[in-house]
Amino acid sequence: MRSVQSIFASLPSLTQSAWPQRPNVSIIRGDLLHPVVSGNKLYKLQPLLEAAQDSGLQTLISVGGRYSNHLHALAWASREAGLQSVGLVLGYAAQVLTPTLLDCQRWGMELHFVDRQTYQERYTDGFWQPWLSLYPNSMRVNEGGWSAEGIKGSGLWWQGIDPDTDLVVCAVGSGSTLAGLATHAPAKVSVVGVPVFRDADNYQDLQTKMAALSLGSEQYSLWTDFAGPGFGKLSPAQRTFSQQFSLASGIALDPVYTAKVFYALESQLTVDPHLHNRKIAILHTGGLQGCRQ
Repeated sequence: MRSVQSIFASLPSLTQSAWPQRPNVSIIRGDLLHPVVSGNKLYKLQPLLEAAQDSGLQTLISVGGRYSNHLHALAWASREAGLQSVGLVLGYAAQVLTPTLLDCQRWGMELHFVDRQTYQERYTDGFWQPWLSLYPNSMRVNEGGWSAEGIKGSGLWWQGIDPDTDLVVCAVGSGSTLAGLATHAPAKVSVVGVPVFRDADNYQDLQTKMAALSLGSEQYSLWTDFAGPGFGKLSPAQRTFSQQFSLASGIALDPVYTAKVFYALESQLTVDPHLHNRKIAILHTGGLQGCRQ
């Protein structure tokens, strides 16, 4: 078994890129941290894997879709750490395996498929109990890595952000990255999250999770108008922006997270001149493997 610290010690330092025509914006390149798996997923998994090793656990069980960056990173990192991994995938066994799931399988992840109705119960203990019983000596890893450990790991982003930055913007799925940034933010630095999924309750569940960590409006804010048609779906304006930005910068964006958060920042810069006077960092959290067909 290889120690988790030795696995992550080989990761390069975070680098930055310039945003074309926006000299006050730096792009924090989590997409360049590893040639296979995405930066924010690795940060969230590091303390989870350490906890599993320290507790003598053998298996990590988690959930995700057929293109899940989270499952993809978990499968690779578990193999590197000498742990078993199990993926509970929204879908059906008869479907052709996506490149994401083929990678997961190649790295030793055991895949089980669950239907949509069952998958909707993934936030309940009742969903997990049969799987934890089937795989003794295992750890439950919530969707997107939401946990005290995942939030702690997300604080590592600050290592790559300039100390004179006063506004940091990130995409929000499970909320782990946002929570990690807000928890560890230096004084006088604003943290903004851009939800990439639609929510009829105006993200009340997300805010409740954040409040349980003693995080409120003084620690973070949300730009809630940029989820587009839904999770993993872009509006025509978002799609056009993503294509034009990639051509201008040479930086690819994924349709689930980065295309939406980058579009959100560009939109806000267009309508709010005060943002031009701020030193802004935006996280590129990777996710490009999910673009494969």
